[in-house]
Amino acid sequence: MSFLNMSFPVTSVLIISFLASAAAAVLLLAALARALPSGFLAAAQNERSNHTAPARQIGGLAVIPAALGVLVVLGPAAGLDARFLLCVSIAAALLWLTGFLDDRLSLPVAVRLCAQILAAGLCVYGFGPDFRLLPDLLPQWLEALLMAFALLSFINMTNFMDGLDLMSVTGIGIPLLAAMLLAVFGMAGPQSGALAAATGGALLGFAFFNRPPARIFLGDSGSLPLGLLAGAVFLMVARETALLAGLLLPLYYLLETGSTLVMRLVAGENVLAAHSKHAYQIARRAGWPVLRVIGHVAVLDILLAICAAGAATTAGLAGMAIFAVIGLAATAALLLRLRGIL
Repeated sequence: MSFLNMSFPVTSVLIISFLASAAAAVLLLAALARALPSGFLAAAQNERSNHTAPARQIGGLAVIPAALGVLVVLGPAAGLDARFLLCVSIAAALLWLTGFLDDRLSLPVAVRLCAQILAAGLCVYGFGPDFRLLPDLLPQWLEALLMAFALLSFINMTNFMDGLDLMSVTGIGIPLLAAMLLAVFGMAGPQSGALAAATGGALLGFAFFNRPPARIFLGDSGSLPLGLLAGAVFLMVARETALLAGLLLPLYYLLETGSTLVMRLVAGENVLAAHSKHAYQIARRAGWPVLRVIGHVAVLDILLAICAAGAATTAGLAGMAIFAVIGLAATAALLLRLRGIL
């Protein structure tokens, strides 16, 4: 599908959405940081903590409302229909509320999982029956189930990875910015660009409060809906361009969490228990400064974004294979380096 004829006004909408969301997040978070007590949603420090300064988990309380507000106001101008906007907004709001209650009260696992499943299913419903990635290979009902599982996985991946200053800003923010730029330059549709702009812009605003030594983190109220919104963006990019492009953008998160899960399974660990076995956590404990870890992830995500752009504009299998190999090799190399193997 080609979007080379996307009008200038729509491109402007994407840029305005990004900047408006960033500004809204800054203003909301500054107001919350001043109004809320210093101990409100304070993050407990333990042997698994990667932050060295006392921190509050209030970022999501501002980031998600900022993103959703801009999305609802400007999303229709970029072609997002009412069904999707309603469904994704309700789903994200459900995760926002669930995350806040979990940060505040520590909800049972079953309650959190039910909310995540409901949110993922609602988002897939919002895509509509014509939203297909592999129509010639899978029946619609099975593809819908797989997309819901993908969103559920990304919700949890984003939550797992939100444990270091600027990690969510870098690990999710750069891929979202790349998705927006794909739309701006006509390589993807304005629909994915609008969702990416609103969400990525809010993360940019959050970055001012999450820079090292961070005193504000997203918390579950931010990381859970952020995972849903980002996952939806990557599925939309996969549909609008190529499946490989949608996989390359978040490849660092996919391989980081996937490889850690496999290693813990092989070691016989309880994979549902909290841990600090991610590669970035190991590098941090080995003495890597925060900005060195984040810098490596940023460089990788930029390379993955370039590969995704190549995949989005390449029709031949040979070209696709080259971008896939480059992305996989670069990501694997960084993971091995973070773990001290390379």
